[in-house]
Amino acid sequence: MKTIKLLKRDIKLGIFNQLYLYIIPVIFSILMVNKCSNVISAYKTLDVLWTDVSLKEYLMYSMQGMYFYRFDPQQGFELPLLWFIFQIGISYFIAYYALEDLSHNGINVLMASKSRRQWWISKIVWCVISVLTYFFICILTSAIGALLNGAILSFGNEPEFLLIHFGYNITYLSDIDYLLIAFIIPMVSTTAICLVQMLFSFILSPIISFALTCGMYILSAYYTTWILPGNYTMWLRSSYYEENGINPYSALIISVVLIISVIILGLDYFERKDII
Repeated sequence: MKTIKLLKRDIKLGIFNQLYLYIIPVIFSILMVNKCSNVISAYKTLDVLWTDVSLKEYLMYSMQGMYFYRFDPQQGFELPLLWFIFQIGISYFIAYYALEDLSHNGINVLMASKSRRQWWISKIVWCVISVLTYFFICILTSAIGALLNGAILSFGNEPEFLLIHFGYNITYLSDIDYLLIAFIIPMVSTTAICLVQMLFSFILSPIISFALTCGMYILSAYYTTWILPGNYTMWLRSSYYEENGINPYSALIISVVLIISVIILGLDYFERKDII
């Protein structure tokens, strides 16, 4: 019961009091849907696309991320700005609340709850809910925008638009694969990244942990490797699509291990931390 009361408090202060930051996934979705609609119009003008585009195809376009970067001295590196802003948006959302709550109200709240363990678990759940809400708003906005742009409400048609735009490899993906690499893994991976960042905000500082997260995402765009979990948030980097990409189940396992590790390390840290 104490954990639930703490969680209600965290949701009120850490989510509802920061609702304005959820404008980031809304803007991201609108821009991506608009880009997708422009690409579709161009293909139809060129007479290479004859079928209607489904909601699934719009969503896959929005969540694509970035192709493998291959060094070319004649072509500079270009950061996928919308993807980067979307990912660091949720990192900024969770960057300061947990530490500020501990600094300003930690003693009183911990004395009232009489449990550091429950306080930390509440922060973990708050972080998870924040990430899931962030993605839900993104998907919902993208879906509404796609339907307003003429997308058909279908998830089972042949993805002709995806085939034209992303190439023949897309035909190997089933609907379950789409769900796994474009939605489930990015959400779980982003949750893991945010939890690591939250723990580091206590150990280091919110500014340093946020800066490290931003740096990790920049390196993830440049290097495709399992060591950089930012790669997990881009389905174009998945081995299901690109032969040399990241295995989605490896990404899922690593993300889950990170989540469990943060929970355990955080419990140990706060049991030993001098709050005063």
